[in-house]
Amino acid sequence: MQIAATPKNRLFSPDPLVADSELWLTGEQARYVTRVLRLKADDVISMFDGSGGQYDAAIKSCRKDRVLVQLGEHHAAEVESRLAIHLLQGISRGGRMDVVIQKSTELGVRRITPVITEFSVVKLGGDRAIRRHEHWQKISQSACEQCGRNTLPQIDLPQNLSSWLSKRNDAGMTGIMLDPGSTESISSMQVPEAGVELLIGPEGGLSDAERTQCQESGFRSVSLGPRVLRTETAALAGISVLQSLWGDLR
Repeated sequence: MQIAATPKNRLFSPDPLVADSELWLTGEQARYVTRVLRLKADDVISMFDGSGGQYDAAIKSCRKDRVLVQLGEHHAAEVESRLAIHLLQGISRGGRMDVVIQKSTELGVRRITPVITEFSVVKLGGDRAIRRHEHWQKISQSACEQCGRNTLPQIDLPQNLSSWLSKRNDAGMTGIMLDPGSTESISSMQVPEAGVELLIGPEGGLSDAERTQCQESGFRSVSLGPRVLRTETAALAGISVLQSLWGDLR
């Protein structure tokens, strides 16, 4: 099927998509199409399933709780950064972690590992960790819809920083730990060969023991300047600097 118009709305599908097939959108996604986007029959959109590329699509019929979509051609379009960034983010309170997930997805991070540290205020485990993980995945999916990414970043379940460090296999990745007390800047470092693992502490920062363990695991302490940044600000500023130096913001 050929789609004549250029779609401006994008939707993520949790199920694999197949060209030239029909798909029913239901529940929350159908309500989003009809009530938020206010789309109707014959409107065109793009759809992606997170595995790469996107599909032309046309809405065939709209009801309040069901929307029929006709999928068209698959396009192998990607906007992924050439710099692989793995963000290790100390879990923060309230909506701050949601902001980090959303904005780091927009900035092209390939993997996010929420970590629990000694000074973490938020402690997640069991069913609560699973629910938060599902919540963060939805935020990332929505961010991909907005920013044009067709490949979803990997979001890990929350885990203890010390445990992660003890099992770290860097595969050539350059480990960077943001530390306001450091005298070294990111710009003074050599171009990473395989990518960057960027570690950001929570609101209370990292303990002395954690910083020592990070350094022993190969992480280098760097500063983003003379001011102490909030954890969510530090994450987004750090990612932006990395993309500006070595990624797709050059």
